[in-house]
Amino acid sequence: MLLLSDIKGQSNAIRFLSNSLSTGRIANSYLFFGPRGVGRALCAKAFLMGLICGERGGEAEACGNCDACHRVNALGHPDISWIKPEKNKAIKIEQIRGVKDTLNMKPYESSISACVIEDAHMMTKEASNALLKILEEPPGRSLLILITDKREMLLETVVSRCAEVRFRPLPVSEAREIIMRDAADLKKEEAHFLAYFSQGSPGRALEMLEEGVIDRKTDLMRILDDMLKEENISCLNWDTENRDQLIEDLELLVMFLRDVAMGKEDLEDMVLDKGMLDTELYGYFKKYPVDKLYGIVERLGGLKTALEGNVNPRIVAQALPGMLK
Repeated sequence: MLLLSDIKGQSNAIRFLSNSLSTGRIANSYLFFGPRGVGRALCAKAFLMGLICGERGGEAEACGNCDACHRVNALGHPDISWIKPEKNKAIKIEQIRGVKDTLNMKPYESSISACVIEDAHMMTKEASNALLKILEEPPGRSLLILITDKREMLLETVVSRCAEVRFRPLPVSEAREIIMRDAADLKKEEAHFLAYFSQGSPGRALEMLEEGVIDRKTDLMRILDDMLKEENISCLNWDTENRDQLIEDLELLVMFLRDVAMGKEDLEDMVLDKGMLDTELYGYFKKYPVDKLYGIVERLGGLKTALEGNVNPRIVAQALPGMLK
């Protein structure tokens, strides 16, 4: 199990939470916000472990060995409830009413009743208003932790009633080490690619790995190579019309073209995917003027923004090939 001191790359958040534990100054509600996959939920678990640990005494860290610590770590402690909605599923008012009932109950074993709500921005309007009432009049010895990567989607009245704890992307070197620790068979250069491509989010990088992003990168370069051999590339469609896959493909293409631009400006030590340096495809794009490379990157960024704004993916799949030549 991970204790607060084991969590990497979040020194400010860890310092704040550790100080809260050592001084006993615990807020009724916290908002953990920042990118996905950088340790927000791990910190919430470690913080709760410190609060409930039966052997901590006056220290700022849980013991990690007692029965209470093991049950918090396994999300099996009777005084803690944890809400994690399914992907793209809303958190409904019934769930928040359940939170209220849980926090109103006298703790079974510890001194507090606690609830963690992941992806708190997925609450419906009714659920948000119900949560606000809990925050305005927190029950007894209760603790509420909201976790989100979209703070701006929460009601400002909800945000204003929480102690905010900000989480940041990890440096690429630290993210790479965590990725290599958790994916032991991964090559160092692949871990470096994932650390950068996930924007310093080890959790997201490992999700990408499981989803096959490295194989997709290889396929993408093959598809791109085939397309560039076509005389009339504008008549072609991209090989997928799936929105999420198209967004990821656009991000991969931007990273590749960024590498080409770095190489063209004699900055090959800054190239992320050094395996591309000797390929025919890399050589093809290296003939482009730097301004043209950056122009393509800008257009690809516009496509990504359009997709995220719910433009029909089929339109993007039709437009993408013509932007690359």
